[in-house]
Amino acid sequence: MILAGCLAVFILSAFNVFNGHELLFYDLRFKLRPAIKVSENIVIIEISDDSLKNLANWPIPRDFHASLVDVLKECGVRKIIFDVLFPEPTPYDAEFSRAIKAAGNVYLPLAFLPGKYPSLLAGLAPGFSESAAGIGHINVVLDPDGKIRKIPLFIKYNNELIPQLGFKAAYDTLGLNILDKRLSLPVMAGNYLLVNYPGRWEKTFKHLSYFEILKSFSQLKQGKEPDIDLSVLKDKVCFIGLTATGTSDFQPVPLGNNYPLVGLQASVFNSLIQNEFIRPAGTLINLLIALLLFALGLTMCLRFKPLKALLGSLILGLAYFLISTGLFIFLGIWIDLFLPLFIIFSVYVVAIVYRIFIETKKRELLEKELEIARSIQQSFLPQELKEFNGLDISSSLQPAKFVAGDLYDLIALDEKTLGLLIGDVSGKGVPASLIMAQAISLFRIFSRQCRDCAKVLSLLNKELYGRTSSRFVTFMYLIIDTVNNTVSVSSAGHAPLLVFKEKANELKEIELDAGLPLGVTEDAEYNNVLFNLEKGDKIIIFTDGLTEARSKDKREFGIERIKKVISENRGKKSAELSKALLDDVAEFALRCVQHDDITLIILGR
Repeated sequence: MILAGCLAVFILSAFNVFNGHELLFYDLRFKLRPAIKVSENIVIIEISDDSLKNLANWPIPRDFHASLVDVLKECGVRKIIFDVLFPEPTPYDAEFSRAIKAAGNVYLPLAFLPGKYPSLLAGLAPGFSESAAGIGHINVVLDPDGKIRKIPLFIKYNNELIPQLGFKAAYDTLGLNILDKRLSLPVMAGNYLLVNYPGRWEKTFKHLSYFEILKSFSQLKQGKEPDIDLSVLKDKVCFIGLTATGTSDFQPVPLGNNYPLVGLQASVFNSLIQNEFIRPAGTLINLLIALLLFALGLTMCLRFKPLKALLGSLILGLAYFLISTGLFIFLGIWIDLFLPLFIIFSVYVVAIVYRIFIETKKRELLEKELEIARSIQQSFLPQELKEFNGLDISSSLQPAKFVAGDLYDLIALDEKTLGLLIGDVSGKGVPASLIMAQAISLFRIFSRQCRDCAKVLSLLNKELYGRTSSRFVTFMYLIIDTVNNTVSVSSAGHAPLLVFKEKANELKEIELDAGLPLGVTEDAEYNNVLFNLEKGDKIIIFTDGLTEARSKDKREFGIERIKKVISENRGKKSAELSKALLDDVAEFALRCVQHDDITLIILGR
């Protein structure tokens, strides 16, 4: 099972089976992370709703772009990065090209159709390539859920490596070559870089309006107070991109479903400038973590009981969640989260199912053994005896468990004399049933040796004393003489004995000189009580399981209710009266677990 679990963990981790779920947990950590500090030198110049309204419909004529570049140059901007494609020639290209060349710090974008051999989707109009300070691609990678989490650092086109636009601008700003090894990047397989979005769009980076910049510059030239202090642009790196409502440059990212892609370029640039990246742990590290958590979870589930194992699994899962989130927030390290949590709780479920399977097998084996014990116990009980020389007899035993601690016996001492025994071993289940078997075996020996009820109980007591492991046995033994119509009875702590007298139409309780239960003390003494049994009379004896039967509201059936049922059914035969009593108990304790063994014997003359 352990090897199969390790193999399953390896397959799930190595083949990224839960990649979609991992991405959701990746996004969750982005949302839990506070916004990180961004470079003060980054400014987003938005082509927003006001710019399109005041300048022209999209696309903005390129003479406006030329004017913006001239303004930014005069304001001392360090770099100008356009996240706007310029693939087709227009009448104002010469003016725009002049401005780009004069500024000497303008970066322009390309777009490619992805594939093994990428083809150019949107290049640059003639003259722009020669004028630009740098060129980079703006391709992104869409994950299966449509969100942008990573970018290709390079695209190979015509045997040339085209760098990503923000990446190219950052390396130039740092004075590095794009292949310089002085800045180590946490690149994923396939030459991809995770985009470290610093925070929500509206709460990060400094934002200025394209139109307001042009307007403020015009106000300065006219000697008016400008709406914007353009001096804030000195030495800044400006990213120019489309942010107007309903335009195509909004894409879903981990932080939300509408993020302008000019912000992606700024985020890439900011990561390199600040040297703050999202660092994927890699397949091997994630696999080792998954195997370690599998081992910890399995050890815990096999060592502790289910409730403690569940609590331990919850603590382990919470601890791992906090650790993985902390690593992401404070160190930018991205380790798998969904798969480890899935492993922790899957191990718990599988371990519990395995335990249930093992316990079920044990229970099945135990039940088979108990069935055998039940059969053996049934063999100790007397064969069904409904009549004996004018006596109408009904007897039943209902165990609370598989085996009972109650006992009874009907033994023909001769053709005219019947011995009737009922007893109850303290406790229930297997221990009580073993004592019951021992007691009934001894009774059958002593009852044939002696016709005195009290003497039989004394002999039984001496034999059982010291053998019952602190348990005791209540006994009632009756000898019915069908010739003289007399009953002799002796009790070892067992009561009551009810007799219905037909002539008097009266149910009475025989006063017994009851001695101690068997097995309590070696020298216990027992006495006989005699009474007559006339035609139509009935003897009713039972164990305390009948009186102590409980209802849903914890009430006991009680002796008075027994007497009431007997009185209402006094004219019936023994079997019918017995059924009436047991049916009433069943209705009283409806849907409640049987509290104790129930034994009932009714004998009518």
